[in-house]
Amino acid sequence: MITKLVEGILIGVALVLPGLSAGTIILILGFYRNLIDDLAAFTIRPYYLHLAGAVLGTLATVYAVSYLFQNHNRLITGFIFGLLIASVPTVLGTQKKYFLRPLPLLLGASGFYISWFLVCSPTQTFTVLPPGGLFHFFLGGTLASATMLLPGVSGSAVLVIVNLYDDVIAAVRYWQWLKLFFLSAGFLVGLFGLARLLSALYRRYQVEISFLLAGLIAGSTRALLPVEIDLLFIILAGCGAVAVFLLTRLHGKPEN
Repeated sequence: MITKLVEGILIGVALVLPGLSAGTIILILGFYRNLIDDLAAFTIRPYYLHLAGAVLGTLATVYAVSYLFQNHNRLITGFIFGLLIASVPTVLGTQKKYFLRPLPLLLGASGFYISWFLVCSPTQTFTVLPPGGLFHFFLGGTLASATMLLPGVSGSAVLVIVNLYDDVIAAVRYWQWLKLFFLSAGFLVGLFGLARLLSALYRRYQVEISFLLAGLIAGSTRALLPVEIDLLFIILAGCGAVAVFLLTRLHGKPEN
């Protein structure tokens, strides 16, 4: 019982920190394939304790991140920047051997362009309308939950890509119930409606999807870049990158 609760807490932490993949954590814990199959069958009873632990881990991490954003913004943005940068090779995994193929490169470049120049542009020439609105929360929850089960892909990094991460942290921190309701509704739609489909597509088009996601994540780092990059920011980014590296080194080949 306690073991499942602790496992859930670890999953909750991974849900909040961009660059840490809940799918990778679940792989390490050894029940990835069973979870995917049970979600497809709408079977969640074996995971009640995991769910309770995930809620605890998520809330604790959200409050910690919210505090750091308010009081030590440079520290947390530097660390998260490192998490995202290090997650790019993690998403690519063994697909790096396809760097010389035109289609994966084109998809990766397209993903980078969309995140860097459109979604995370200071002029915000493109975003989900209205930004920070209820539909934005619903769509963000859908995309984040559908992708979080892919090994190596961070659901919270998706929230960064769609320019919603800070808003979600604030919504949880200050219990903005209506926004949380739409976020949760989107989360359930993504988890039960899209996760299975996305998992099947990922197995069939793993190379193409990996490069696209890697490009999107790399481009989303623009939102975290400070006006001036100093030594402290570089050190904290390095700490974030090391955290992802150490975590991904813990698991071997994916179950799937």
